[in-house]
Amino acid sequence: MVRLLPAWPHWYQKPSYRDPKTFTQTTNAAIEDGHGSRAPSISSQSDAAIPQDLSLDRVLSNKTCSPLSLYDFYMYLKHIELSPENLEFYMWYRDYEARYQQKREGSRPEADTPLLKQPSNEKDNVYATWTGISSGKDSDLERNSQENEFLRYIEGLMPSAELSMWKRCRPFWSRPSESSETTLGNYSNSEELQQVAELFLVPGSPKELNLPSSMRARALAGLQQSDSPQTLAPIADHVYYLLKNCSHRNFIRLGVKNGTFETLCMVTVAGVLLVSVGLLTMLLLAFASPSIHHSNRWRGLAAAPFWWLGFSFLLAGWRGSCFLLLLFSRRQELPWERVDSMEKGGTPKRPNALMRFVKKMMLFERKIRVKDQGLRVLQRTIVVQSMVAALLVTVVLEAVFLCLPIWK
Repeated sequence: MVRLLPAWPHWYQKPSYRDPKTFTQTTNAAIEDGHGSRAPSISSQSDAAIPQDLSLDRVLSNKTCSPLSLYDFYMYLKHIELSPENLEFYMWYRDYEARYQQKREGSRPEADTPLLKQPSNEKDNVYATWTGISSGKDSDLERNSQENEFLRYIEGLMPSAELSMWKRCRPFWSRPSESSETTLGNYSNSEELQQVAELFLVPGSPKELNLPSSMRARALAGLQQSDSPQTLAPIADHVYYLLKNCSHRNFIRLGVKNGTFETLCMVTVAGVLLVSVGLLTMLLLAFASPSIHHSNRWRGLAAAPFWWLGFSFLLAGWRGSCFLLLLFSRRQELPWERVDSMEKGGTPKRPNALMRFVKKMMLFERKIRVKDQGLRVLQRTIVVQSMVAALLVTVVLEAVFLCLPIWK
């Protein structure tokens, strides 16, 4: 059941930013040092900044809508963090695991299918002895064709922009059908795993995952013995951990930020001006209208609306959101949406820095309705909290000024 009222008493703060490169290096070092699968300092941190409705599992299941859909998450990884391979591998793994289980239930094999002869016991030779699963007789042209076909299949697991825009919260992505051009119906498990290893796991591969060397070595050695998805389960868990505790947090942080930097600057300046106007109104009423000790103290309440609205702007902007856009559940274009709009509109002459700054302000930018219900609830939470906190600050300021011995 959708919550109608936000749980606003808990002051919301958007997730703190985590540098993907530093976080991955720290996590990999912790694994290599024998601290388990993650850094203890990171594991103990709370996820209260990410509501359950916007959790990574819901995003991966495509149960969230724009601007926090699975397609948006993929575009974020592709254009912002430059690490789409993590999501591509994890989506493939879930798909392969489901297909493997279906085949296993149908054929009931007694044991995992061996892929190669028993590999060498020398740990240092794991990378050197990886020769793939094929016999090596295929030409380079055929290999490139297979790689392209496999890449198309992985891309087919990702929702398109049209689905993200027009379909509301689809329950899950649909695997390519057997009649589709992006199907792996002609691939055996061993051939598919060969493509995965050469694409994601082997050092220097096109989409090499940033993995601890020991985890990579065990996975490559295991692929030479079995085609079971359990061989790659540690890597999938590791990638999921990186997505959940770093990339997804940064993605939610970007989603909560509903305006550009220029818009936030404009709204912050507007908030400061409103607070200043409120203070000026209070001083003029007290000292110049008509003069000190001759003005009714209750006239000082005229400054309250300026303070209330100004502090609402500032408190929302402090958390990276534009108060006016929050009120109407609107947002500005995300970076990749801005690139798409520019490409569709041609390549006009690049304006100067001042014009680019002005055009990115809220008044001149295209406003888009927020479709995801979970994010809209979160935005209402920020609005209510900002207005209530601003009201409390206004009451305190009014009480202080009205109690001063400057009134009639």
